[in-house]
Amino acid sequence: MIRNTIQKIINFFGYKVSKFKTSDHIDLDHLTKFLTDTEKPIIFDVGANKGQSILRYKKIFPGSIIHCFEPNKNEVEKLVLKYQNENSIVLNNVAVGEKPGNLDFNIAASTGHSSFKNLIPSTTWMKERSKEYNVDSKNYTTKKVNTKVITLDDYCNDKNIQQIDILKIDTQGYEDKVLEGAIKLLKMNKIKLIQLELIFSEIYQ
Repeated sequence: MIRNTIQKIINFFGYKVSKFKTSDHIDLDHLTKFLTDTEKPIIFDVGANKGQSILRYKKIFPGSIIHCFEPNKNEVEKLVLKYQNENSIVLNNVAVGEKPGNLDFNIAASTGHSSFKNLIPSTTWMKERSKEYNVDSKNYTTKKVNTKVITLDDYCNDKNIQQIDILKIDTQGYEDKVLEGAIKLLKMNKIKLIQLELIFSEIYQ
């Protein structure tokens, strides 16, 4: 059942699953390199947060060019200071979604949990995280910020980017919207590898 569902989703975007070669690597970094056919890939880091993926990808591909997208202004300002002399890292203080516009972005006590989606109150997850960060669960979302949203289709068109070698998406429940905004790229097979986080726990509404 799960296999059929995944296949339907992939078919929707014009893809099919086929086995082309095998790897003994189970480590994600090794597998990423195994599935990437260039030493200098163009990487899109959607949901850059504190730059964790920048460090990871630069370790795997020192010659990579990384386009980062992060709606949290405070986190982007820190990344600008850290990478101000690094021309291979492009920092964008915007969110990515299915259409351009503006939306309210929920900033969480732990910024990695920030999302356009509202957190579900009174869950075990919420109680544990609130205790961890010493805040009341009702105040785990610290503020809402009106945020600019762009699409990957528009961004690549504006920047004349012909191909994304690796698209990483970690947007706390907004991953499907990011992909919807890349429908042209997907239909033209312009994205070679997608790595994304899927949340199966009841965290967001």
